[in-house]
Amino acid sequence: MTAAPGRDLPASLRSTSMPVEAVAEPLPVSAASLDAQLLDLVFDRAPMGVMVFGADLRLQRINKTEVGFFEHYFRVPPGAIAPGAHVYDLLPGSEDVVTPLFEHALAGRVVRQAAVRVDVPGGVTYWDVVFAPLFADGEVVGVVDITTDATDRVLSLQRLEDRITAFTAIAAGMTVDQPLDVTLREVVARVLATTPAVGCSIVSWADDRAPAPVAHVGEGAAPGLGDALARTLTAGWERLVGTPEEPAVTRIERRRGFRARALADPLFEPVWPFWREAAWDDLLVVPLSSSGRTFGELHVALPSAAHLDEDDEAYLVALADQAAVAAQNAALFGSAAQSATVVERQRLARELHDSVSQALFSMTLHARAAERHLAAAGIGAGEPVAEQVSRLRELTAGALAEMRALIFELRPGALAEEGLAAALGKQAAALAARTGVPVDVAVPADRVPVPPDAEEHLYRLALEALNNALRHAGATRLAVELTVSGGELRLAVADDGVGFDPALARPGHLGLSTMRERAAAAGGRLVVRSAPGRGTRVEVTVPLG
Repeated sequence: MTAAPGRDLPASLRSTSMPVEAVAEPLPVSAASLDAQLLDLVFDRAPMGVMVFGADLRLQRINKTEVGFFEHYFRVPPGAIAPGAHVYDLLPGSEDVVTPLFEHALAGRVVRQAAVRVDVPGGVTYWDVVFAPLFADGEVVGVVDITTDATDRVLSLQRLEDRITAFTAIAAGMTVDQPLDVTLREVVARVLATTPAVGCSIVSWADDRAPAPVAHVGEGAAPGLGDALARTLTAGWERLVGTPEEPAVTRIERRRGFRARALADPLFEPVWPFWREAAWDDLLVVPLSSSGRTFGELHVALPSAAHLDEDDEAYLVALADQAAVAAQNAALFGSAAQSATVVERQRLARELHDSVSQALFSMTLHARAAERHLAAAGIGAGEPVAEQVSRLRELTAGALAEMRALIFELRPGALAEEGLAAALGKQAAALAARTGVPVDVAVPADRVPVPPDAEEHLYRLALEALNNALRHAGATRLAVELTVSGGELRLAVADDGVGFDPALARPGHLGLSTMRERAAAAGGRLVVRSAPGRGTRVEVTVPLG
């Protein structure tokens, strides 16, 4: 397992302003005036902490809520907070935070600030504060400090932002050209950064009937841990993983005391050197499942005291689902690369459409729903968390466009079925999604009658021109045009890149020789217009009929 970085605050720490369940306490009958009773109730029963200080910054009075804050966060025993204590003694190490607030109040100003950070033993807290002056005979004689515990609110928002960032980073890498190991290591890193885990790994396999597991661990893992995990899983495959018909793990499962049991089980001997001194006790196992198949398991190592709520578990399941989609994508694409038969390519295209494409489409819908929820919660489009959700939606939409283009390439006869215009549109959308470079497409609404052989050459020529513009021209915008006029078809690919002088001899430059050969094979002629600093336009004209 990979060791997790330190955290500011234990996951179990929550706001102490109000009890979760209703608490009823008897209130003694009072003979004081109504104003005095109201003042006492507000001071001692309100869910805000209140402290009164003299001009010398020494405590004069403190309410019960504030005492509770000190007992909970600073671990002080009941009754230890007494009048006369200096604020710097009450909040050691917080001088840089509280001094400016007191200076405002002592100057006769009321100051308000949200989410003020105060370090406490073992973590941090956040407070919404009001500091106000107290007057006597026209002079400031003290300061009242009113605080509301904002720790849970701030940490919850931070956790949400961290998790959206995690989904965004993983989605950004879910492309057909990124190795599976890179994606799964990213999932491991995000689990360690956004949960109470002290260790994490993913074990994946391409075929659950022929075990050859590969362990993916984080950058900080001890050398050899991944191989030891893979050997252990291979040796105890049916016991630890099960069979496709009866998998050992079908849903998220926390195995308490797992490390102690594993250290007494000879099956786990390969990992004993790595686990003997580890700082975790329990193992959370989440299957990587998609389309009825299991592609691996996410293993999360936790201390016995670590608490995971329903949101935490749902988050880990969602990460495992992303990992499963990546694993399935890699498996299907690997099969496609190894198989050239028409039937097999058709099957793979269907599976990619029915599984991975649908999963990416679902992720896009979830991202849009998250945007609506954030808007309903008053979090504007300019806020970091809203920008991350928007980026996540763009990435998943881009991945979906790229997957559709891949499916098109896999399907035998797809070009003949859908036509040149539709094929160019799909490839342009995928290219724009993958690179971030806009591609303007202008093609006829109706299918252009092009001979099949010529259609294939024109399609490949256009792809060559687009890819060369990105590789060599430094283009920031591309355009694809397909027109029919006067018995001729004209296909053009233009870019706003650095351009070049076509009159200069440049063997192999921009793949021009290949494109000329394709244009000739399609029965047409190729014209290249370019100049240094003025972009490039590659145009092929083919007679029809």
